[in-house]
Amino acid sequence: MQGAQGGNAAGLLWELGGDVLRFPAWWYGRGLVRAATYAAEFVQGYARSLGVMTWAKNIFVPMFGRYDWQSRIISVFMRLVNVVGRGFVTIVVACIIFGIFALYVALPGIAVAFILFHATSIFAL
Repeated sequence: MQGAQGGNAAGLLWELGGDVLRFPAWWYGRGLVRAATYAAEFVQGYARSLGVMTWAKNIFVPMFGRYDWQSRIISVFMRLVNVVGRGFVTIVVACIIFGIFALYVALPGIAVAFILFHATSIFAL
């Protein structure tokens, strides 16, 4: 059977069926690797933009070039507060990204469960 565009309708259905069957392999194969890589790079980039490691490396360097003991104590305290606060924000962002990644992994199963739930209610009539 030829379509209006000169294509083969059976070939289109065959291709569509192949895509539907290949979808889970892609989703849990290359798609999962891509999503995990993106999530890890996002968290690393976020931590880099907050400068957590820079603050941690310079925790005992006096701020503003003041080398008296009061300034050193204040500098250590302020940098410690910054490292803890920025580290906490990084952990919160990592948890959110991990939750989104877990949702990505569970999404096909959730979709199948909803399809089956609604299919049973439709055919119960």
